[in-house]
Amino acid sequence: MKKPRLGQNYLIDENIACEIIRHADLSNDQYVLEIGPGKGILTTLLLENSMSLTAIEIDPKLCLALSDRFNVHENFELIQTDALKYNYSQLKNQCQVVSNLPYYAATHILKRLIHYRERFTQITVMLQKEVVDRLVAVPSTRDYGSLSVFVQFYCEVERILEVSKESFSPKPKIDSSVIKLTPLITPKVQVDNLKTFFSVVNASFLHKRKMLKNNLTDWENLFQSNNGKTELAGINLSRRGETLTVEDFAILSNYIYSLND
Repeated sequence: MKKPRLGQNYLIDENIACEIIRHADLSNDQYVLEIGPGKGILTTLLLENSMSLTAIEIDPKLCLALSDRFNVHENFELIQTDALKYNYSQLKNQCQVVSNLPYYAATHILKRLIHYRERFTQITVMLQKEVVDRLVAVPSTRDYGSLSVFVQFYCEVERILEVSKESFSPKPKIDSSVIKLTPLITPKVQVDNLKTFFSVVNASFLHKRKMLKNNLTDWENLFQSNNGKTELAGINLSRRGETLTVEDFAILSNYIYSLND
């Protein structure tokens, strides 16, 4: 059986690399984590602008090249592992993430970083443009979905840079964007039960063209009729999930949890 292709597109534009570093607002007393350093274009700049750099790379050939190039730096540590499996609580210090995330696993890696968000002061990463479109999307727009709610629940989100596919080798089929996530000390809204909250969010977007009353059938016994409208927690279920704010989802899930607790 053939191994799955890792599918990394290497940043080759030094001007873009410098812009990423500038937007990351690094200082010489900061610890930094880089995921997927590839051939090291960001790595060089990160070592110059931080106290210490830890890099995670899965490709053994790239690890050899990175070790040969950067092991002379005392503030450099290279970990050969899968970023999707690494336990980020093992990091010695709270740090800032600055990375060009591998396209093949970017969304999953980002979710894992958010899971370990207490370890990170800031996350500045480059992703496919279409993924960033979803991360920054607001209600009632095409790209707004469960990923938007998940990320915006836990982080402040800022799109900071657009990057052409011409800046990579091999050249990908799509453009990229750089996004800055600042983990929140406490989520934006009060949620009584996270499992219920995300169950409601995911169900609401299960069929994006369907109304809430057709997506939230697991809680159909809680639906209420008000002047011919079907409601739940005062929210009209003739709406689609894409029209609800993070606050609306909190209202729905808290109401459901209070009745099922």
